Amino acid sequence: MLKIKSETYSCPIFVADASLIFLPCLFSLSLTQNKEIYVQVYKVTRYNDGMNRAKREIETKYVTDTTIHTILSKLETFLFWVEEYSLTSKELSLFNTEKIPEELLNHYINDVLIGTRGVSETGISQHIMALNAYYNYLDFNDLSVSKRLMVKPTYREAARDNTKKRTAVKYLTPSLRSTLYRNTSNLRDELLLRAMGELGCRSMECKGFLVDDFTIAGKTHKGLRTLFLDLVENTEKNEFEYYLQGKFSKSKNSAGGESRKLYFHRDLLLRFKKYFENERPQSKEQTFFLNDPANGEGSGIPISTKRPSKVFAQVRAKIIEMQKNGLLDPEDQRLEEDHTGHVLRHSFGTDKFYKFSEEQNIRIDDVTTTSSVYLAVASLMGHSANDRSAPQTTKRYIRSCHILLQFQGVA
Repeated sequence: MLKIKSETYSCPIFVADASLIFLPCLFSLSLTQNKEIYVQVYKVTRYNDGMNRAKREIETKYVTDTTIHTILSKLETFLFWVEEYSLTSKELSLFNTEKIPEELLNHYINDVLIGTRGVSETGISQHIMALNAYYNYLDFNDLSVSKRLMVKPTYREAARDNTKKRTAVKYLTPSLRSTLYRNTSNLRDELLLRAMGELGCRSMECKGFLVDDFTIAGKTHKGLRTLFLDLVENTEKNEFEYYLQGKFSKSKNSAGGESRKLYFHRDLLLRFKKYFENERPQSKEQTFFLNDPANGEGSGIPISTKRPSKVFAQVRAKIIEMQKNGLLDPEDQRLEEDHTGHVLRHSFGTDKFYKFSEEQNIRIDDVTTTSSVYLAVASLMGHSANDRSAPQTTKRYIRSCHILLQFQGVA
């Protein structure tokens, strides 16, 4: 099964076995064009015999583009499950979803989503909204009947537990990452965290940023001072390439890891420039990030490989205290004691993994170690595509992408 953006109708369409999955496609077209869903309402009417009776009606309700995206994404999740379920059922398939009984839909909500997949309360409410929108649409058009969908009492606590479990995961939302950056004690520490969260650097690799140009195997690469000049001279340029040498990277021996290119977006490079011009101690050292005597760290020598991790631990303690005191939005993801600085790098990789999957119209769960999605992420992150751990790395990114979608209210 595939979800494809139709250029003709400007909406997602669902395809299986080279055929349109007709009813979900009709629903997608109606939802996208009309920006309305159908909801059930009960109106009380007083009859001639003096009795009040409730009558069920279906009315339309306006929805935003964000809600439309959420509904169609969750419908896609449902259709993938139907496809899988149909392998063991002769009666049901993607082409007759109108016949799926209410009991089986509630099994999907409770046993599959909550019990097996660990979907949170918020996620479940979005799934139910999407399925109600779909079946109410079919009911309104006399193609099926509305369903009574619910979280069973025995699963309510499990859904609440799933919500709690979401906080201690190996992914930080962009909002929480931004909170971390804002609460560092100085610009250098902000940039150390952003190097992990926006460039995908390991803690040790932050020593690989050099001030001046350098030559490797006869080829000259731009140092940050030259990139700052590019920044000023090319006002329309939004991405700048930096070559990170493998000797600053992770390896299984003293030879160093794999060299790779890092890609600065303009705003981040501007922040690096500001640090260099205003806050970096005066020094002839080529290492860009230096200890700051003002912070009691020494005499302007290069930072240690562990400095970024220490900065993360310091800011983590501050954020957790702010959470305890109610100074941060309780609806946002919470930072946990077992989060380490590496989660910033992993979050960067997860965002790229998801982005490349979307751009290439590949299901997250279908990405393999030989796919262009994984190879592109491996190149950005400095992973070896041929390493024996590659399948495990892929699985970690797939799990994190599902967590990302849960935080977005899409999974």
